[in-house]
Amino acid sequence: MSFHASLALAQRIDLGEIRFCALAARAGESGGASVLEVGGGVALCGAPGSPFNKVLGLGLGTAVADADLDAIDEFYDQRSVASQVELCPLAAPGLALRLAARGYALQGFENQLARVLDGADLDAPGANPALDVAPTSSLADEEQWIDAIASGFARGDQLAAHDVVLAQGDLRGPMRAFQHPSFVRYLVRSGSQPVGGGAAYIIDGVVGLTGTATVPSHRGRGVQHAVVARMLRDAVGRADLAMATVEPGSQSQRAFERFGFRVIYTRAVFVRPFA
Repeated sequence: MSFHASLALAQRIDLGEIRFCALAARAGESGGASVLEVGGGVALCGAPGSPFNKVLGLGLGTAVADADLDAIDEFYDQRSVASQVELCPLAAPGLALRLAARGYALQGFENQLARVLDGADLDAPGANPALDVAPTSSLADEEQWIDAIASGFARGDQLAAHDVVLAQGDLRGPMRAFQHPSFVRYLVRSGSQPVGGGAAYIIDGVVGLTGTATVPSHRGRGVQHAVVARMLRDAVGRADLAMATVEPGSQSQRAFERFGFRVIYTRAVFVRPFA
């Protein structure tokens, strides 16, 4: 079953993702993130440095007034946090230029991938029978998941050893805060050794796959393949669409493409520093 990029699909993906972020950030609860619905999208703001501090869905299916952009800037300025707008190319025309005029700078891009979840092609070539994948079921599992994911995310090709330690420390807090009934963490083990993992959530019939990472010493052994296959299989019958957000041209993108995902659109990430 094929599909094409459309405004309706972009709204479903962007708003599904930001609604999950709102749930995970405990928006509206005591101590949780603040939320602003504006210009067809949603802005979230929690603690400084939180991965949930962003705007998604802006300008999708609706015009965006200057007052809407003023409201976004004020929302983040009042909380002493940089404004980050992740802009879909199907948003209202001219938004990129208007953001730039307000001091937003283009920081990068992210590819939004998706596929219809109909139960087909869920075992792409490359399965490693030595790997076991299962949802976490104990506090010990949770800590092993955090260790594995932090290690996988932090160990970039150009990071020095001390940078890795710092990056892991920065990641642990936000990852531990991901607590919601719709959010399932999957731990991959080789024998008894944790070697990677991922996580999935389902919002309005869309399963979002996120946080897939492999411990550096086990890269190239099918860890990401194993966790993506398990997460997709578990979502069959509960969701009709699967999505993932990746760095353009990354190994993660290639791994998802082997399962039939394709690029639906590329978001531009605009950031306005807090002065």
